[in-house]
Amino acid sequence: MLFGYRCPKCNSSLTMAVEGVCKCNSCRFEFDPTVQFQRCSNCGGKPTLKVRRYSCKDCGGDIRSKYLFDGLVFEKEYFKAKMAESRQHKKEQRERVRKILAENRSEALPLQAVDLDSVPGLMDALNSLTAGIDTDFAIESTNQFNLKRYQSHIQAHTEDFPVSLHEIPALTENHRKDVIWRFIAAIFLAHTGVVDIWQEDSNIMVIKHVD
Repeated sequence: MLFGYRCPKCNSSLTMAVEGVCKCNSCRFEFDPTVQFQRCSNCGGKPTLKVRRYSCKDCGGDIRSKYLFDGLVFEKEYFKAKMAESRQHKKEQRERVRKILAENRSEALPLQAVDLDSVPGLMDALNSLTAGIDTDFAIESTNQFNLKRYQSHIQAHTEDFPVSLHEIPALTENHRKDVIWRFIAAIFLAHTGVVDIWQEDSNIMVIKHVD
C-alpha cells in the first residue's frame, strides 16, 4: 500500500503501524497516510478527517481510505471534546442530585420492579432505536432479562474510543430485542459512571468513562 511513498520528514521508507497509521522505518515518525497521500477523485483536494469519515477539504465529497479495511477511524479532538462534555454533564448532574437529596431527606423508598409500559413514550423511543429491524418485538418478563449479563457484555466490547451500540455483538437471536436490552444496560452503566454515552443521529455511542 505504501509502495512509492516516502516519509515526509526524512524521505525514508514506510510501513503500516496499524490500520490508518503508517510509520517511518528511519525516524519513526507516525502519521495518517490517507491525509498525507490520498487526494479527492473528483477535484484533487486534500482529505480531512471529520468525526469518523474522510472528506475533501475543497468540494466536501466523501473520500474512501485505501489504508483502512475493518478498522475504525475517528477524529481525536472531536471525541476528546465529547468526553469532556459528557464528564462535565455528569458532574453537574451529580451535584444537582446531591443538592436535591440534601434538601429532601426522607426514609428509604422501596423500589418497584421496572415496568416499561408505565413510562409514556418509552416504547415509541425503543421502537425508533430499532428501526429497520424486522423481527417482531414482545417485552419479556424481567426475570428473562439478565441485566448483569448485558452489562458485562457491553463492558467487554467498550474501548477507549467510541463504539456504536449497534456494533456490539448480539446475545440473542431476536436482534431488535437485543438492541433494546443493550440500550437499557448501557443506560444503567452510564448512570453508575462506568461508561459515557451520547447520541449521534440514530446511533448511540459508548466509550469507557475516564475520570
